Amino acid sequence: MMKNWILTLLMAGSSWTVALGQDNARYTDARQFQIVGKGLPTSPVYQRLDSTQDRALTPAVKNLSKHSSGIAVLFETNSTYISAKWTLRRGLYHANIPPICHSGLDLYAWNNGKWQWVGVGRPGDKDTVNANTLISNMDGQLRQYMLYLPTYNEITSLQIGVAPEAELRRTASPKIDTTHRMVIYGSSILQGASASRAGMSYSSILQRRTGWDVVNLGFSGNGKMEFPVAELLAEMPASLFVLDCIPNPTVEEVKARAYPFIKHLLDKRPEVPVLLVETVKRENGYFDQKIGQVTVDKNRAIREAYTKLKTEGYKQLYYLSADNLIGQDHEATIDGVHLTDLGFMRQVEAMLPQLLKLMKKSKAIR
Repeated sequence: MMKNWILTLLMAGSSWTVALGQDNARYTDARQFQIVGKGLPTSPVYQRLDSTQDRALTPAVKNLSKHSSGIAVLFETNSTYISAKWTLRRGLYHANIPPICHSGLDLYAWNNGKWQWVGVGRPGDKDTVNANTLISNMDGQLRQYMLYLPTYNEITSLQIGVAPEAELRRTASPKIDTTHRMVIYGSSILQGASASRAGMSYSSILQRRTGWDVVNLGFSGNGKMEFPVAELLAEMPASLFVLDCIPNPTVEEVKARAYPFIKHLLDKRPEVPVLLVETVKRENGYFDQKIGQVTVDKNRAIREAYTKLKTEGYKQLYYLSADNLIGQDHEATIDGVHLTDLGFMRQVEAMLPQLLKLMKKSKAIR
């Protein structure tokens, strides 16, 4: 299919447009529109952290930071259809992550005062160059759209296609408020494993429910509280920090790293509330006693770090138990560890009341 596309590149500064292709769409480079959900406002545009900013981070974190999880493009159009073309750094995929979530696109529209799902861009089997029509036969009303990027892949180019006669522009009144910015640091669960699509990771659900700019710094298997990450977080624009990273470090790492990690963030950013989130028990841990005890020990260790810091007078530090984070019926995961859409929705419901209160307490950004 791709060999039939007629690609005419019109260079214009830092942006470029792709002229009419096989589906007769007019394509525009997505870099012309507002990008939300980035850890740092740097290039490459579709990476959460710029490689020039990651300093002493581990090679795994450096690589994972290039994944576009949580990043979205805001734009307005009155087109009757929306298409997209996107290029990926590598092909598919992980066994426990749906390809649409891993490497596809996820489109929402602002409709009747809320974000409503519209359609997805389906990646090809191990393809790195993809093209899809995400939605067709619309009514031609001017709407604001939000296009989520892949959770577990790196985007190297992205173009949005509309009808040749349609308007396509940067939105003047974005429904994502960048003066309210929540930065979440964590594991593969935060990064998006195993949502059905990018918009169903819990950071993205929270973004739509609150209207805040939510930054997803989930690093699959590598949210281990290394001190350089604390230094990086402390320099990021944020109204609220959430540390949901306890699934990844060992018990010994939590004991050694949690206190200095959290203390550095609290000292450097006293105006920003910080919420610590316990890890839920892995489902096989209800039967495998050794695995179950690891969860108990990790949560005990992070609670001890929290208690010590509170005793030292850090009033902007808060805590969320995992007791009711994903429900009690043991049906919220795909593999006993990573959450399904059901698990992510439950986590949002458990977290949201406290997050709303903490955002009101924040003295940052606004």
